[in-house]
Amino acid sequence: MRPANFPIIRIHLAKRIFRPPNGSLVEAPVPRQFSHRPPRLLILSQASLRPQLPFLNSPIQYLANGQIPRFLSISASQKKFIKRTAHLTAYYTVVIFMWSTWLTLVCFFFLSERQERRFPSPYEWSIISRLRFRRAKWWQVPENNEDQAFPNYARIYSEFEKVLKRLEDPKKDGEGIFEQDEGGILVPGVGKAGFDVTAKSREWQQGYWEVLMGMGAAAERMEGWVTDSRRRNIWSPEFIASPSNPRPKATLPGMPLPPPEDEQRPVTEPPETFYLKILTSKGFTTSQKLQAALAYADWLSFKKLADSAEEMYRWGLDIAIAGLPTNDPASVIDPKTSVLSSTAPKETITPNLVYAATSLATHLASNSNIKAALPVYISVLRARLSADIAPYSEPRIPRDYSVMGVFLNYFDKYPYPPLPPTGDEPLLRREEEMCDEAVLKNYIGEILFATAGSSTQRLQALNWIREAVSNSTTAQRFDIVALDAALRKKCQTCEEVGLESWGKIMTFLAAEAREKRDKATSGGLTGLLWKIWGTKELKSKVQDLEDEEEGVVERLHKLRRKMLKEEWDAEEKKYARTFVF
Repeated sequence: MRPANFPIIRIHLAKRIFRPPNGSLVEAPVPRQFSHRPPRLLILSQASLRPQLPFLNSPIQYLANGQIPRFLSISASQKKFIKRTAHLTAYYTVVIFMWSTWLTLVCFFFLSERQERRFPSPYEWSIISRLRFRRAKWWQVPENNEDQAFPNYARIYSEFEKVLKRLEDPKKDGEGIFEQDEGGILVPGVGKAGFDVTAKSREWQQGYWEVLMGMGAAAERMEGWVTDSRRRNIWSPEFIASPSNPRPKATLPGMPLPPPEDEQRPVTEPPETFYLKILTSKGFTTSQKLQAALAYADWLSFKKLADSAEEMYRWGLDIAIAGLPTNDPASVIDPKTSVLSSTAPKETITPNLVYAATSLATHLASNSNIKAALPVYISVLRARLSADIAPYSEPRIPRDYSVMGVFLNYFDKYPYPPLPPTGDEPLLRREEEMCDEAVLKNYIGEILFATAGSSTQRLQALNWIREAVSNSTTAQRFDIVALDAALRKKCQTCEEVGLESWGKIMTFLAAEAREKRDKATSGGLTGLLWKIWGTKELKSKVQDLEDEEEGVVERLHKLRRKMLKEEWDAEEKKYARTFVF
């Protein structure tokens, strides 16, 4: 143990001197004591009078000790980082929003321009009307309905309905139209007649007519569909109880239940509402009224209202007769039999008259009135064959609706397409209408064969059908038909129908010839005579008929394979594109 008075000797060590490379002496810095730990830890280094256990610490104590402000306090560098981050976030948000908005607008206007070129709308309409018109036309293409793959007629009707309201509103796009007879003419069973649109341009009238026809076509498909008062959901007739459907189907899971009977509302108005509005309006051309009348007649025929349909077909024929360029229509067509006169001047026969007479004859033939239909068919065919030949016109090159084509021609002036003819012009014989002649020959041949009483008449009917098939095949070689997919498909269908009729006739004739051959060689005195004189001629006839039947059937199968391949190729091209025009 060291004595208390033992002297303490302190030994002073020499301080270490750092000698840098340059030779100058630098003393080692002595840091301050509180800098060894961060400033925040100095706050936590306060002495505590009791153990700091979790269950002993209360929020009041944290608040009293200043713990909350400690967590909310930030340093200068963190403030700078937060400001910089906020500035960059706001900057890039604005930049991305502006670029995305600009890109969206560019795509929207590009798609609208592409739709406008495929489905042109009158330039005097407002932007909203034109936009909705193009949308309705767009949805009419089945391939543009990705979820259903067929036209959504409820959506089409809704778009057309909004356009119609704007067109018939004098304060919007309907400036210049008037109700007839200062308040509207009332038609029994229809309501008010159509408007007087004579003051509007031909483009406006064409667009208005397309809207009404589109609504009529959509109303035909939506017959029997119901909705509720809010018009948010629709139900097909199979889910609605009615006299024709006493046991409706149950709705699918997740589908709302049909509304009560007192709350059910039809989705669309009856189709005749729109067709009759065209027929009772003032300002439409003869062709437009005729097409509306025949569309309504087809609808009545589909509903199996034969008498009403025939009356409507005759109304359409009267519309065509009213547009004839003559004061004596009786010299052109018989008002009772609807047969075109063989002595009528060529300039008095119009496409509307031929079209209306053909539709009426087809309706009469489909209702077993072939005695009245055959003379009409023959007179129409005679009028077509005797018409003057139309001057040669260059094949119509289809417009380029592709993305690149529209992009390259985006700034080119795109005028409204030429309006269709009124149908009151003299009838001309055109190459693309040769299939219509083939259709008439096919109808005449079928009627003649069905009413033939001898083998000579049957052979004459068969020649009509053979000529119809030949005309259909010839028409497909014309450039104007080969470059148009719709015309080419029409001629192929005409040829298919002719070959099918031809094959059935050959099957009937071959079976009849075999029956005669078997009966002749079966036995008895007649069979003995045939054996004596020989049956070589009869067997040869049977063989010729069977060979012709086999050739027609093979030709029909070959044509159908070709049509099916073209249809598949067209469908693949359609669905391979994002949008179909």
